[in-house]
Amino acid sequence: MELFKLSDAKNLEILSSDGRTRVERKKESDPILEIESPVLADKCDKICKHCIKSLNKKKVPLFALANGIWLGEVPEELKSLTYAEQLLVARVRHNRCIVRVSSGMRKMRANAVTFANPMPKIYNVLPPPVEELDDVLAFIYTGPCKPTKSDFERTPLLVRRKKVSAALEWLKLNHCDYHDLEILQENLDSYPEDGPPVVVDYRWSDTNKNPESTSVHDIEDEDSAEEGQCPFTVHGVTGEEFSTMNLKAIKILA
Repeated sequence: MELFKLSDAKNLEILSSDGRTRVERKKESDPILEIESPVLADKCDKICKHCIKSLNKKKVPLFALANGIWLGEVPEELKSLTYAEQLLVARVRHNRCIVRVSSGMRKMRANAVTFANPMPKIYNVLPPPVEELDDVLAFIYTGPCKPTKSDFERTPLLVRRKKVSAALEWLKLNHCDYHDLEILQENLDSYPEDGPPVVVDYRWSDTNKNPESTSVHDIEDEDSAEEGQCPFTVHGVTGEEFSTMNLKAIKILA
């Protein structure tokens, strides 16, 4: 795609966005302020010909960040959250989830299947009590041996209390839907840090390969990674309410 210098573009001022941006707050006493300059990606210095044409007509380009799809840089407080930690900081619970970790003698992989809740739950207090997590999260571990502490450290289901606390504090300061959230330290302290916060259903298996999805040309004894965090794939299973929607309607809802 042909790109031009952003400095050559005209009418960039129309990329300002009222009510859709916010200057990051560090403490509760910081005022809530809008970003006054045009909404552009950090270090953006190029623009495509389609966007230039729109700007020349004084129209906001279709895929401009100023159209409400602006996210900005992900703050450190929200980076590298495990899957379990993401569940703890989510104010709306849309899904139930089954996580399966498949371990061999050396390699490990994980996947999750999510199911839509009939009725989403909205939390006024986070994190939720640890006993509530069993209602929305199930953990199945398969392998030749029962999981150890070092095995759990490679899974996406460990909870770091300091990380969860920092994420919730940041969201309360900077996310409009979290401004009235109550952060309950008592609930957070009830989560273990050396193991999953839910019951582990262990099932013996001598391999982590799935025979149904293994190619006839695959001669490896095990799948996936030997070290570090195991690869993790999330599969969504939608409800019947989506079956009558066309692709455009599903994208808008998403």
